[in-house]
Amino acid sequence: MKIELIRVENPQDKVVVDKLPAILGRDPAADVRLEDSWVGQMQCILDVEGGVLHVMDLGTRLGTFVNGHRVQQAPLLPGDHLTVGRTKFLVQYEPAPHPGPPPAESTSASRT
Repeated sequence: MKIELIRVENPQDKVVVDKLPAILGRDPAADVRLEDSWVGQMQCILDVEGGVLHVMDLGTRLGTFVNGHRVQQAPLLPGDHLTVGRTKFLVQYEPAPHPGPPPAESTSASRT
């Protein structure tokens, strides 16, 4: 799953995340490094559960927000806003396709 985090303040500034789980933070070891003094060293983690992208705050003091609501853990749908520190992102990705119904089983019994 390829995820684009588009900075709301500057839409030309995009962060592409193509490997999950991914940690966002100020620390040089973070997968997505953010230059924002209000962002924790290891702020939050992005991962997929059941084909849906989720964010989990890593116990930061200032918190992680989805659509303006502080969250500990929450789904991130395409078009949602993810705010960490003073950085606000528009989340874009192609959701995983839902599997169709299982193929119908043949009800005819074999005759011998």
